[in-house]
Amino acid sequence: MTCGDDLNGSVTLRKGRAKPLQMHHPWVFADAVARTDGKPVSGDLITVHDHRGKFIAQGYYSSTSRIAVKLFSWRRGQRIDRAFWSRRIGRAVTMRSDFLGWGDPAGAVRLVNAEGDGTPGLIVDRYAGFLVVEFLTLGMAARRDMFVDILRELIETRGVFERSDPETSRHEGLSREPGVLWGETPPEFVEITEGGARFLVDLHGGQKTGFYLDQRDNRLRVAELAKGRRVLDAFCYTGAFALHAARAGAASVSAVDSSAVAVELARKSADLNGVDITFTRGNAFERLRMLALEGERFDLIVLDPPKLARGRAGVPKALRAYKDADLSALKLLSPGGVLVTCCCSGVVSEADFLRALGDAAVDAGRNVTIIERRRASRDHPFTPACLETDYLQCLIARTTDLD
Repeated sequence: MTCGDDLNGSVTLRKGRAKPLQMHHPWVFADAVARTDGKPVSGDLITVHDHRGKFIAQGYYSSTSRIAVKLFSWRRGQRIDRAFWSRRIGRAVTMRSDFLGWGDPAGAVRLVNAEGDGTPGLIVDRYAGFLVVEFLTLGMAARRDMFVDILRELIETRGVFERSDPETSRHEGLSREPGVLWGETPPEFVEITEGGARFLVDLHGGQKTGFYLDQRDNRLRVAELAKGRRVLDAFCYTGAFALHAARAGAASVSAVDSSAVAVELARKSADLNGVDITFTRGNAFERLRMLALEGERFDLIVLDPPKLARGRAGVPKALRAYKDADLSALKLLSPGGVLVTCCCSGVVSEADFLRALGDAAVDAGRNVTIIERRRASRDHPFTPACLETDYLQCLIARTTDLD
């Protein structure tokens, strides 16, 4: 594998497969490749050409992934070196600090969002004084030392810590365990602030890079709706929706998650904020159905399940699960109640997700009115050239009884 910036091969596409890439879609799928020249190995910088041999773009090659090349430069002859990546990362960091105003040293923010920032295969999150880096391709991982140097140059930090997504690592042939790349080792729990709330985050073993930063704006919106309401946070993970609701003056807050570790950390964060939340460990789908049978009622319910479909083959099953959760929640909501239902499965279309909610409303015998359609937090930008990365859906709906 070549870890410098020298080209080490090329890919020629099958006829008819070039147009999305010419429109700056960054993914070259393996089944679109007609021929590979130069014997590149995973991680090498290569060029991509249409079936006639015309240059399209440059990117890092993978011999094992279903995405054979991730593209980031559409300029022929552009030098892909430290200066190139420093510009890209610097632009992403500046957007967060200057445009979005997220420079709170005690807060948490996504600084670099892979394709959304022109850095496919690289994610960087900041938790208080620590940076957490995810390398999603071997091409980026092979250059980790360079990226650490760039990050240290651009951002004041106590330490740079690497996390890896298990599924991505398996497809890309990455095998590194979580660990320190530079500086201090993060403590067992790092304390961050979000909207005035304090949270404990597990950078070593928590989901994603430790916290669901993509739901920040949606959590703050739920807090605005929670005052005086009886709130249920299903699939609560470490209780962020629940905690914000409790701090905003909810009449009562209950939360459920299947992970004992997550629930325990949620309790710690609740204690840190001095709020009263009833946490239950259990299967959220089953718990929703049981509460309905017990005649419980809530005024606001948040459904934020984990990814239920990782590929298109899993979409039908995922939609049944979304409908099941929506149906149970609608049965639990009092008239005029608010349902916040979320989907982080990027392969599930907005139309299908809405249809699942509509079907659930019919079966529940309730009227449902969508009052807001929300997406990921603003520090998770995406490019219109790659709509697949616009993955998070959040619907806020009001429910009433049928006339």
